[in-house]
Amino acid sequence: MTKVLEVGLTPGDRIGNYRVERELGASGSGVLIQAHHLVLPRKAILKVIHPAFAGIQAHALQTLREACILEAIAHPGVPFIYESGVLKDRRPWFAFEAVGGVTLEELFASGPASVPDVIGLARDLADILDHAHGRGVIHRALRPDRVVVAVGRHHPLCIPDWSKAIAHDATSQLPDIAPDGPGAYIAPELARSGARGARNLVDDRVDMFALGVLAYRALTGSLPAAAARDAALHIAAVELRPDAPRELVSIICSLLAENRFDRPSASELRTNLDWLLNEPSALQSEPAVEPLRWRRPRWTPFVGRLDTTDVDISVAEDEPATQ
Repeated sequence: MTKVLEVGLTPGDRIGNYRVERELGASGSGVLIQAHHLVLPRKAILKVIHPAFAGIQAHALQTLREACILEAIAHPGVPFIYESGVLKDRRPWFAFEAVGGVTLEELFASGPASVPDVIGLARDLADILDHAHGRGVIHRALRPDRVVVAVGRHHPLCIPDWSKAIAHDATSQLPDIAPDGPGAYIAPELARSGARGARNLVDDRVDMFALGVLAYRALTGSLPAAAARDAALHIAAVELRPDAPRELVSIICSLLAENRFDRPSASELRTNLDWLLNEPSALQSEPAVEPLRWRRPRWTPFVGRLDTTDVDISVAEDEPATQ
């Protein structure tokens, strides 16, 4: 007897031009399914709303927006969208690129990374985030299990999961704005505010804090203490990794700043890390001193007007569906 998947489908079922193979797990209010194209030699991941959320417009709208966000970012560190549609029961779905590789969570299990690898990791993530932030998209849930060291792509890292991402125009219409994921990666302003207050605090700075935690963990092999901020984190990083360059520790410290206005933008971070990689003298460790202050006022990048408010929810209600 063929096993029925949690999403209400069975292996071999057809969704659009794809044949269902197996279920991969949950993602937000949806379920991820491995599938293959009926004609092309292509593997893909399909995201379909879980039956428990069927008929809830906010979740259907967020799924459609997620597809729009992935399409709009158009960066090699983000999966490509292939197509989208609706099932017979009006649940939206979309198909996107299957990205192979190991996650940062798996790599972190082996201990601290080398200093050049930490700098490269942070710079490559900053490149993806800078591209997304410039289009008004906030990832909002960056953590190591959502970053893949990609194989055979034009960018060394990929962030496949954007299920919690928001566009600048959508914060008031989200079904769930509460902080997501392990507490260590949640920016302090969100952790203090709760779901209601977070609506006014979600911007690119929450992503930069999470990136700082990732870089700190890559450098030291540990998570920053929940109660330690600013200078305390700087000193702790030096103690845990004495060979760390003072400039790198200071940059990570700035990302973990308690005051969100003290954190650099993704563009500033990428620029400074590029300089660090190309300046051999800066990679030499120095005695711990007071944390460096960021060299210039934080620059806010131009935000492209990605508009997801015009997503036609009637697509999931009135149009003929395919399955």
